[in-house]
Amino acid sequence: MALKVLEIDVAEKIPALLSHRPYEGIHILVKYRRQPVGWVTLGNLQEPANPEQLREAIAEELGESLVRAALGRHLQPISSDKVDTLPISVIVCTRDRTAQLRRCLQSLVELEYPNYEIIVVDNAPSSDDTAGLAAGMPVRYVCEERPGLDRARNRGIAEALYGIVAFTDDDALPDRNWLNAISSAFAKREVMAVTGPVIPGELETDAQILFELGYGGMGHGFRERTIRPQTITLRDLFWSSGFGVGCNMAFRREIFTSVGLFDVVLDVGTPSMGAGDIEMFHRIVARGHTLVYEPTVLVRHIHRRGIEALRRQLLHNGSGFGCYLFSCARNRTLSRRAILFFACREWFWRWILRRLFRPGFIPRRLIVAELAGMLSSPVAYLASRRSSSRGR
Repeated sequence: MALKVLEIDVAEKIPALLSHRPYEGIHILVKYRRQPVGWVTLGNLQEPANPEQLREAIAEELGESLVRAALGRHLQPISSDKVDTLPISVIVCTRDRTAQLRRCLQSLVELEYPNYEIIVVDNAPSSDDTAGLAAGMPVRYVCEERPGLDRARNRGIAEALYGIVAFTDDDALPDRNWLNAISSAFAKREVMAVTGPVIPGELETDAQILFELGYGGMGHGFRERTIRPQTITLRDLFWSSGFGVGCNMAFRREIFTSVGLFDVVLDVGTPSMGAGDIEMFHRIVARGHTLVYEPTVLVRHIHRRGIEALRRQLLHNGSGFGCYLFSCARNRTLSRRAILFFACREWFWRWILRRLFRPGFIPRRLIVAELAGMLSSPVAYLASRRSSSRGR
């Protein structure tokens, strides 16, 4: 079943008719004055949805959330101080995906923001295609010959001109208001990192629907959160994957002087196959700094279209998360006893084995892939450490 992904702002006029064909239904992100509130799904539609259907569905699914959003807007204290638009360096790391990168860069050059630069970091490319694309667009091109996403991220930080660095991926499409929302989230000087929801850009294949509606996608909800050690539990700190996603994250550049750069042992392009982003979130919060998850910092992501590609993604998720825990143990951000307890009870038993026994919407073979990644993570972490040592 394919779903058409749409957005509606209930502070504006609801369209008279929403055509959904050739899709079987519509998956609607409901906003109130640009603030994301939640999702409404209308499936098995024989005719286009009309405003009355939409109003009823929105009221039933999101009535309380809409009231909270409206009250939050109207009851916020009015500030007489104008929030400055901070200059921002936007970094896109890519490797041999020129067609996807073209869409991403086009969305970035159309952002509603007065002062920003775009840096394309081409990671160990096999051709000059990305360099050729970048030459025809208002971006800065940098080539990082050493493979590894975190090497590319660190190169982007070194090349950035501005004090705020924002990252997105070549298969992502930031919202037009993305940089305004990031700048506003950094208004408080204590905030060192900002993340936000990553929503589906399309739901046109079974794999995309499985990942978004079955596995949980990349969204992490639409509730603003200020994340620091005093406001979260130890379990939350381990699950730093709930703090955000690498295709939608921004930092004060100075934080890297305090906590260090991205760990090149982790992430895509290394044997670990992931987790450089969540390890950085964990490290920032574990060392006493503040991360803000802001719902208006919105990015759309094109999920894997095929089942086999999704299986590989979940395999890499399992491997990457295990390598992240080994990194936490090596860096001693938490006690090794606590890490072992979390790995056995929360990750292995509650997250993987329970779903393996009761897979529900997700095919069991996808959960098996994640389990296989988990079991391979010790060897992957050691291999990644050896590989990074040779590549320094």
